[in-house]
Amino acid sequence: MAKNRPQVPSIYDVAKYLKDDNFLPIYFLCGEDYYSIDKAAKLIEKSVEHLITSEFDREVISAEKKQSINSVIDIASAFPFGGEKKLLILKNFENISDKKAFEGYVNNPAEHTILVISNYTKVNDFSKEPFKSLLKSNFLFEAKELRGEEWINWFIRLADKEGLKLNYEQAKTIVDIVGEDKALLESQIAKFSNFLAEGEEITEDVINKLTSATKENNIFQLLDELGKGNKPGALDVAFNLLSNGIEPVFILSMLTKYITTIAHIFDLTRRKVSDNEGAKSAGVSYYYYLNCKKARYFLSKDRLLNASRALLNADLSVKTSASNKYTLVTILISEMLQ
Repeated sequence: MAKNRPQVPSIYDVAKYLKDDNFLPIYFLCGEDYYSIDKAAKLIEKSVEHLITSEFDREVISAEKKQSINSVIDIASAFPFGGEKKLLILKNFENISDKKAFEGYVNNPAEHTILVISNYTKVNDFSKEPFKSLLKSNFLFEAKELRGEEWINWFIRLADKEGLKLNYEQAKTIVDIVGEDKALLESQIAKFSNFLAEGEEITEDVINKLTSATKENNIFQLLDELGKGNKPGALDVAFNLLSNGIEPVFILSMLTKYITTIAHIFDLTRRKVSDNEGAKSAGVSYYYYLNCKKARYFLSKDRLLNASRALLNADLSVKTSASNKYTLVTILISEMLQ
């Protein structure tokens, strides 16, 4: 089935169909990237709000498990109360039991309704209805999860959209620091946009200034304190991150990447591999590689093994217990540096 997979429009193509003369009757948003689906749905809602003259002509439905599509079709087919258009938002289409029954409406949608559907799962078979008809009518948009270099290219495009210059190496550095999280990466661009004038470049100095000047989301500070073996300093930064809304699972993933990179460095340094080649081999930016190389506390097999055990214990704790986040991170850092 994968060999015959058709060309599916990207979630980013939605913006092409948000003008008064080309609104679609159905926007079917599907895929594994929930953040992009929700953002696209909000963009559609904002773009059509001037057409909705009555609150009665705007409705949001969250589908329950095994819900029938017929009730949704009935609402979509009903005429608006106040104006010429109505907006109907259907979330969790994956819960609908009789999806095939939606085919009839797709092939003959109500002209007075703009129906926005969020399907928070990947569509595997586009030969099945209603996906076949949705795709044929150009109503379907897919939000794929980004992988590897796609994150870096996406971040460069995001910077370009804000009128900022960003090269590949610096983009990779920021993704390494912040992690693969669209919300956090977008907040970084907002930060750079406030700091720089349009057309200016996001340089290494700018990255350093913003990360050192801003306590919020500053994972690098935590890595630096851990690399020095400074337990009180590491706990202070970690608590600051938690109080600013950073989740323990994000801190855990960043520390796992940190220790994994140091383990690579331990081996690559022994083999006298250059820093440039070492960064490529470890799959991280040159800047991030050098930062990890400064972590003298962990340049020991015993300490690396101990840190790995601590990360494993914390991962199990996150998945199997409801520990207080401050307690969980305290235990993690204490075990890593014991």
